[in-house]
Amino acid sequence: MRRIVYQAIISVDGFFEGPGRELDWHITDDEFNKLSIHLLNSVDTLIFGRTTYELMAAYWPTWHSQHQRYGGA
Repeated sequence: MRRIVYQAIISVDGFFEGPGRELDWHITDDEFNKLSIHLLNSVDTLIFGRTTYELMAAYWPTWHSQHQRYGGA
């Protein structure tokens, strides 16, 4: 049987974004990035909502050049 793994960055009080839909409070570091890459390398499918997909679609073309030090694909 396959597993579903859910990953999200949320505030202690359960918010995904700020009141103006900003995500500037999402603070990540090397440890978080390495953990995320490990998780991504262990799955074969990602499911995004529309808003997340649109944000990521703009980011994907530049990811590799910005993050080669993490050993990403």
